Amino acid sequence: MDRRRFLATAAIPVGVTTAGCSFGADRTVELEAEIEQQDGRRENETYLVYRDDGEEVRVVGFDQHSFPASLNDRFGFGIFIEYDEATSVESFRFDLRTQPAEEPADIYLASPPGAVWPNLRYGRVEGDGSTRIALSDAPDVTDETVFINTIIDPNTAPAERIAVDLELELTASDAPVTYRTETATTFEPETR
Repeated sequence: MDRRRFLATAAIPVGVTTAGCSFGADRTVELEAEIEQQDGRRENETYLVYRDDGEEVRVVGFDQHSFPASLNDRFGFGIFIEYDEATSVESFRFDLRTQPAEEPADIYLASPPGAVWPNLRYGRVEGDGSTRIALSDAPDVTDETVFINTIIDPNTAPAERIAVDLELELTASDAPVTYRTETATTFEPETR
């Protein structure tokens, strides 16, 4: 892990209690995302809403924390996973990269306060320039909402889009179900 790339700033606290107990799953459900965007004077957010039989299972969101004068400047970018007591996040993986870019952007990760995430993986993915943020055994260190805060430093080209490839696995505590998803999406940063 490249410790120089961790920010000293604080992220939003992540609880340390386990979100429900998971039992042996009898079935696995592959979830598809519905994309919802919210773009207003003070917000630029994208939500991936996952449903099973019309019922919302989870929401993954991306939001722009700061609005630079130019897309060549640094800006804050947040990721969050919202879920309730009926589901537990088992693991997640986010691969982030800016587009277009001859040289990959630097993506700095704010170290989450509270309990240490011992199984956190963070670093550059060889071959495609993505930055990977992944956590296995998530129930040990997360509660009902997971927040990940980053800073995007575009380097040589404006960050016109952030490509996001994600994998997510959840289990339901009230039914023998494992939910999985693999989603590719993009986020378009804005200036103000």
